[in-house]
This record gives sequence, C-alpha cells and structure tokens, in this order.
Amino acid sequence: MRFTITLGKGKHMRNLLGSIALLLVVGLAPAASAQEQATPEVPVAAVGTGTLVVDVKAFTSEKELPKKVEKQLKNGGLEWGFKDGLIVFTMVAKQFVDFPINHLTRYGQSESLTLPAGEYRITGIGLEMTAGFSVQKILDRGAFVNEDVIAFRVEPGKTTTLAISPVIKRDNAFVVDFWMPTLMTSVVSDSGPAEEKALNIRGERSIAWPNYGGPLKFVAK
Repeated sequence: MRFTITLGKGKHMRNLLGSIALLLVVGLAPAASAQEQATPEVPVAAVGTGTLVVDVKAFTSEKELPKKVEKQLKNGGLEWGFKDGLIVFTMVAKQFVDFPINHLTRYGQSESLTLPAGEYRITGIGLEMTAGFSVQKILDRGAFVNEDVIAFRVEPGKTTTLAISPVIKRDNAFVVDFWMPTLMTSVVSDSGPAEEKALNIRGERSIAWPNYGGPLKFVAK
C-alpha cells in the first residue's frame, strides 16, 4: 500500500515517529522470503479460465487534503498479491507479511488476471497507527488481519471485477497525521454488483496481530 504521513510539532519526536511509521507502511528492509521466490500466479487447470479485473477507483477523501499530501497520494496505489485462491491486500509493509505481495495497482487504474474458474477469497491486513517507539509495538497495537472478508467465484469465459473505492481517512495518532485509505470493495459479475465491504476496518472478526497465528505473518526463524 502507499500512504502519506505528515508530521506535527516537536522536531525530535516527529522525526522518530515518522521514521517508524514509514518503516511499517513502505517496507524499507528486504522483503520476506515468500516474495523472494518466483511462484507462478496462475496454476494450470483444466476447468476453463475466466478474467479477474482489479479496478482501483480514484481515491476520495472525507476531508480536504493538503496539496502536498494529495500529490503524494496521486503517485501511490494499492499493494496486493495472489496465491492458491487467496487475494491479500495489505496496509502493513510487505517485509512483515509472508505472502507474495507483488502487485501495485495505482489509484484510478486497473489490472487483469486470467484465473482458473473456481472459488476465491479476499483477506485484508489493516493497520491503525498508534503511539509507540518501536515497530513491533506499533504492529502489536495497530495491525490486524481480516480473514476471508469477501468470497467470490470466477466463471469460465466470463469477467469478474473487484471494484475498489479507496476513501482516505485521517488518523491523528499522537503527533503523526496518518492518511489511510479505507478499501470499500464490491464484486461485480454478470448479475450486478454485490454488497460493498471494507477490507481493512477493524471489527468483531478482526484478529489482532499478536493473536494471529496464521500463515500470512512473517516470523523470523
């Protein structure tokens, strides 16, 4: 994912928090092992194929954006990956995610994949910015996983579209202004659009980062 961070008062404090936030959401260290391996995105299948379009709308904002922030966001987009029937959109830098996050779809653009017909799921990894003086503390307090938010089917010879509307919200965590896109997503097929759902909002089914023991969290060995 691409984020924009603007800083408040207190030079030393804002520089420290800004650096921690950038490490979390931009991924300054080498990617985890899952992204280093060349894994074919589309397995061979004899059941026919369909087309999946990931259509990322131009972002909107609930508040007027500073010109500098708006310019930075226009150069950004959504990072995601696909493997074994699972699509993952992440707000956490991919160095902390053990999944091939190898797509960047910019705001106002779309990307198409040819996939075997069948069932697919979407999981979102969200992040709420919280005060903290280490990457791990911010992850433990703010990161969470929304498993299988959306399930859909790709039909042979047909096109299914993930229509994603990023709504920019402002998270004023401590002295850091953290501009976060909420990913309102709907599956559009021949029968029309399905119910729109947020991929990265914390809810009752969200799993906090320290409690998540699934395969998407990178754990150094």
